[in-house]
Amino acid sequence: MVLIRWDRDGQRGEITVPLQEARAQREQLERQGAVVYWSERLT
Repeated sequence: MVLIRWDRDGQRGEITVPLQEARAQREQLERQGAVVYWSERLT
Protein backbone atom coordinates (compact mmCIF):
# COMPACT_ATOMS: atom_id res chain seq x y z
CA MET A 1 0.00 0.00 0.00
CA VAL A 2 1.08 3.56 -0.71
CA LEU A 3 -0.07 6.70 1.08
CA ILE A 4 -0.35 9.72 -1.22
CA ARG A 5 -0.99 13.22 0.16
CA TRP A 6 -1.74 16.19 -2.03
CA ASP A 7 -2.85 19.82 -2.11
CA ARG A 8 -5.29 21.16 -4.71
CA ASP A 9 -6.65 24.69 -4.58
CA GLY A 10 -5.81 25.00 -0.89
CA GLN A 11 -7.55 21.73 -0.03
CA ARG A 12 -5.43 18.89 1.27
CA GLY A 13 -6.27 15.27 0.79
CA GLU A 14 -4.83 11.82 1.17
CA ILE A 15 -5.51 8.40 -0.19
CA THR A 16 -4.10 4.93 0.37
CA VAL A 17 -3.87 2.77 -2.73
CA PRO A 18 -2.29 -0.58 -3.64
CA LEU A 19 1.32 -0.33 -4.82
CA GLN A 20 0.46 -1.31 -8.41
CA GLU A 21 -2.04 1.59 -8.65
CA ALA A 22 0.06 4.29 -6.96
CA ARG A 23 1.80 5.73 -10.01
CA ALA A 24 -1.41 5.99 -12.03
CA GLN A 25 -3.23 7.60 -9.10
CA ARG A 26 -0.44 10.14 -8.59
CA GLU A 27 -0.40 11.03 -12.28
CA GLN A 28 -4.18 11.43 -12.29
CA LEU A 29 -4.05 13.79 -9.31
CA GLU A 30 -1.34 15.86 -11.02
CA ARG A 31 -3.40 16.06 -14.24
CA GLN A 32 -6.26 17.45 -12.13
CA GLY A 33 -3.96 20.21 -10.88
CA ALA A 34 -2.98 18.75 -7.52
CA VAL A 35 0.50 19.10 -6.07
CA VAL A 36 1.54 15.76 -4.60
CA TYR A 37 3.74 16.54 -1.63
CA TRP A 38 4.04 13.16 0.05
CA SER A 39 4.14 9.60 -1.21
CA GLU A 40 5.10 6.85 1.19
CA ARG A 41 5.11 3.09 0.88
CA LEU A 42 3.39 1.52 3.86
CA THR A 43 4.31 -1.91 5.16
